[in-house]
Amino acid sequence: MRFLVTLAASLMLACALPADAAPASFSIAAPEAKQVFLAGEMTDWDAGKLAMQRDEAGTWHTALDLAPGQWLYKFVVDGRWVSDPATDDHDADGQGGQHSFVFVGDGPWTVAPGTPRGEVQVMQVPSRELGTPMTVDVYLPPGFRRGEQLPVLWLLHGSGMDADQWFRTGHVERYMDHLIASGAIRPFVIVMPSAGRGQDAYDGAGERFIATELPTWLASTYGLHPTRATTAVAGMSLGGYGSVALAVRHPQQYGYGVALAGWFPAKLLQEVAQAKRLPRKLVLRCGTKDDLLASNHDLVAVLRKRHAAFDYAEEPGAHTFHFWSTHTASMLTGVDAYFHAAAR
Repeated sequence: MRFLVTLAASLMLACALPADAAPASFSIAAPEAKQVFLAGEMTDWDAGKLAMQRDEAGTWHTALDLAPGQWLYKFVVDGRWVSDPATDDHDADGQGGQHSFVFVGDGPWTVAPGTPRGEVQVMQVPSRELGTPMTVDVYLPPGFRRGEQLPVLWLLHGSGMDADQWFRTGHVERYMDHLIASGAIRPFVIVMPSAGRGQDAYDGAGERFIATELPTWLASTYGLHPTRATTAVAGMSLGGYGSVALAVRHPQQYGYGVALAGWFPAKLLQEVAQAKRLPRKLVLRCGTKDDLLASNHDLVAVLRKRHAAFDYAEEPGAHTFHFWSTHTASMLTGVDAYFHAAAR
């Protein structure tokens, strides 16, 4: 029966593969293990986990073709879920453990040798509102000088995560370096704040930390004073909620918002419906197999009633980093286009 389930999962993956799929190999040394599986976004985690084969040395292997982009995964070793010990490409999974990830194929996440590289500074920022210092990761483009008045994107993490999600897992700095070097975007700064791990991360104290305390810190630390025309906010999942909430609650501050597979509860829909002023534009993207798809439909209905400026699209995909990774470049180019247009 297990063979039939694994075979069915493999056939499902094969049928869904695009023409540019590329091979990806996975292995883990576990000589004492009796059974090892690969489980990740490519298998819908436990639902379609793939049995791995043991070689004579006790290393377990499997290989499959995957669509280009980023894929999160773990190994299940005799029922125990573990990250890949053979790679440094891993980050907190939001559940007290670690996941690993792999970038498949070349794309806007690929930084060619010799490309000028930006810098991500990991900072601890005191917060009166939250009562404790918070981790804030700041991407500075190549050649940045303090006081250089570049636009700023505030990039928000998902539930149970922190500032590192877009850096340690998403590696947004690779996309920025690639896009800047290719001339696809102009340089801008990205601020990735931690704001709490619960569903209220972007309400109350978390909201005040991001919208009030951090701009003051940004000015004193980097000499940056972004205006509405040079400020955007974006995020995925709960960070998508935060991007819409901040843009609607502070439209004089954030002119442009992007939500990738955002979560939009009734309380936020009511805020959008009653807001006196809305941001210049909201961009919403969601996968057709995402559990939050209905939530996105609800927000779109409210925005239509308000005759708000927004851009909504659905594309194949689920609530995964693979979906977000394939939309990161378009998110960043859209942000750049807003900055360029607003500056005219």
